[in-house]
Amino acid sequence: MIAKEFEVFLTGYTDHFLVPAKDLAIVVGTHNMDHVLLLMMSNGYSRIPVIDKEKRYLGTVSISDIMNYQSENELTDDALGKTDVALAVSDIIETISPNASLTEIMHKLVDNSFLPVLDEEAQFLGIVTRRSILKAVNALLHEFTEDYDIVSKS
Repeated sequence: MIAKEFEVFLTGYTDHFLVPAKDLAIVVGTHNMDHVLLLMMSNGYSRIPVIDKEKRYLGTVSISDIMNYQSENELTDDALGKTDVALAVSDIIETISPNASLTEIMHKLVDNSFLPVLDEEAQFLGIVTRRSILKAVNALLHEFTEDYDIVSKS
């Protein structure tokens, strides 16, 4: 459990936690894998969210997901390039709701560099990144004593 004072401090940064969908590289499941690979390689992304045409979250995809799909299905590069990316989507990354607690976010970010944020209808709202949380923790470590006194119990 996060100490109450720390949680209050960090919650002041929650507006900075969410990177909205409009500010992200996102692909639609019907985009072909050539398009997705080009987007990922030209921007240095390791994994990106995939949505359907109604903006519902399908999962994420990485270059290794695409290469594994190609290998498992014995596809040539040409055939792979014309294939919808939805077929290679992975659901290994956990998701959170917009009301997720700081504790839940912190636990899930241990194993993931970002967490997709979904509403009740699985609409993709954006992501919370490990980086945004670490920036808030950095602020906590540097600014906490401006508002709080730390007193030893002993």
